[in-house]
Amino acid sequence: MAGGPECRSATDRPGSAAHHRSGRSSWPGWRGRPGWPGRRGRPGWPGRRGRPGWPGRRGRLRGTADRSPGASRLPPRLLVAGFLLLVAAWVATNPPGFGPDEPAHFVKAVGAGTGQWTGTPGRLAHPSFGNGPGRAERIDWINRNSRVFALPAGLNPGAAGLPCDLFRDWVSVACLDRPRPRPPATRALSYVGTYEPYLYAVEGAVMIHTHTADGALYAGRATSAAIVVTLLTIIIFASWDSRAGLLSVGGVLLAVSPMALFLGSVLGTNGMEIAGATALFTLALRLGRPGAPPRWIWPALGLVAALVALSRPSGPLWVLLTPMIAAGLAAPRARARAVDAVPAVEQPRPVERPRSTEGTQPTEGPRRHRLVGWLSVPWIALAVAGVVATAVWERRVQPHPGIRRELAEQGLRQLSSDAPAWARQWVGVFGWASLRMPSFAYWTWGACLLVLLGAAFVVGTWRQRIRLGAVLIGVVAVAVVLDVLVLRQTRFPVYGRYLLPIAVLVPLAAGEILTRRAARIPATLRRAGPAVAVMAVVAVHAVGLWTDWQRSAVGSYGPAWFLGSSQWNPPGGWVPWMALAGAGACCLLAAAAAGLWRPGRGVRPHRPAAGTRQIRARPVRVTRCPGPSAAPAGPHRRPAAPPATGPATGT
Repeated sequence: MAGGPECRSATDRPGSAAHHRSGRSSWPGWRGRPGWPGRRGRPGWPGRRGRPGWPGRRGRLRGTADRSPGASRLPPRLLVAGFLLLVAAWVATNPPGFGPDEPAHFVKAVGAGTGQWTGTPGRLAHPSFGNGPGRAERIDWINRNSRVFALPAGLNPGAAGLPCDLFRDWVSVACLDRPRPRPPATRALSYVGTYEPYLYAVEGAVMIHTHTADGALYAGRATSAAIVVTLLTIIIFASWDSRAGLLSVGGVLLAVSPMALFLGSVLGTNGMEIAGATALFTLALRLGRPGAPPRWIWPALGLVAALVALSRPSGPLWVLLTPMIAAGLAAPRARARAVDAVPAVEQPRPVERPRSTEGTQPTEGPRRHRLVGWLSVPWIALAVAGVVATAVWERRVQPHPGIRRELAEQGLRQLSSDAPAWARQWVGVFGWASLRMPSFAYWTWGACLLVLLGAAFVVGTWRQRIRLGAVLIGVVAVAVVLDVLVLRQTRFPVYGRYLLPIAVLVPLAAGEILTRRAARIPATLRRAGPAVAVMAVVAVHAVGLWTDWQRSAVGSYGPAWFLGSSQWNPPGGWVPWMALAGAGACCLLAAAAAGLWRPGRGVRPHRPAAGTRQIRARPVRVTRCPGPSAAPAGPHRRPAAPPATGPATGT
């Protein structure tokens, strides 16, 4: 009989064991729609020790092991806070002018911030690029890229002595404390004058409101760091999966290296390009997961793609690679199975939705997919506009080197010696690519990356293994092509920071495979493995910061504990910034500790009222109730009870 007691869920049936234990029935779904017995239409989890949980109030199962929304979002919030504090420490403690080409970026940013986007052509007065082969070609290339900009009074990095003792890593940077007069308004040359001015204008708009070169430099660094931290937030929350836990951000932790944070804390656009490319690839991989993506993914994808396209000449390349990455690494939605999710325990079957009747809303799934599709159009157009703007600038302003076969062959012969240097620079070589960390830091980072790749090959399907192998080959191919056909043609050495935007795809792809196949990994390893990786990552970040601090304070060969003997101090001294970096490391470690939290621990199962007989609930099979009479009575109204025919037995 439609709508009768036999068509009701066991938790809605008066006299059932669940009804006795809860004192009230558990209502399906929210907003009157039938759904799961859990919170907001999601199933609650059975209690600890394998005992089923009992229905509670507001449609939530009591005595369950399901995490609350705040608990599931705590690790990504801690990760964001940790990276924020580490980037802030880099901004303040790295000596002024000791970012790669930072004085040239300073002049370019101030010029773009005052509306001088193209500047006027200029030539270096006293070029010095060694006496080896290709010296004349290097000088010619620099002069083709140089532009002269007018600088306001006080904002001249050359007159401020930025930098000094640049490649003498064995001495401190005490030369920065020499008194210098305030320079008048002048004109200065920048050998990055033909670079895209769009992001430089953002930094320069903040810098021109200061009155000293140091103040302008720190203001520009803070602006760049704010953009990078915003991108890191997008990266972490786009990759986070509450079912896989900390495992879902394993690839992100190895993509965001100390070098990425260092470059994101100095003047220039290379750090924003690296963080933007990492965010772009993370969003593309998120779109490839089974199920509909969150609604904010497309707006974030459009904004990040536009930012990456406007950052540097290589930015449009990363944007054009994104659709290929999204399509190549997407999970086959038709074959996506529940085994790729992380089922902590067996979930109850959903209450089937009754047939649609007049006045009933249609199913939400297809409707959401159509809405996301329509929303994606303007954001894709924004990304295309960024690519077009950079292409126009490259055609009209930026010079391009020709392709010479002998230089390409020379680059291929030098790959065996260049590749290890790139790998070290991807992890962290600071200053103007002259300050290395101890060797164990690079070995630790490389070991974590190898473990990540090995785990992805072990737990992935054959299709995922083939795609990960294709990613490795593609990354190497793109890096080699950029080296021998573009960067090598300028006669300048190729630095790893130029190739880091594509290198981050390797740990991101491996981490995404582990996220999708997390159910294949034992629960203990799934929690403990990422926690150990976080501790190793934090250790390498700490070593990178301390290496830069030691060189700045007493030189690379000075005492390791330099407090009390420091010859140069950042604004406010060393102690506050060390405490800030320590707090950032603690946030990352706290995220690891939160990932180790075992579901069900500390959750007290619901106890029945005194005098109630203890009866264990059994899984029930929900019978579909045809007709509109089977629709739920509403989220706040209990359905009418059937006529009492005898005492409740609880079975």
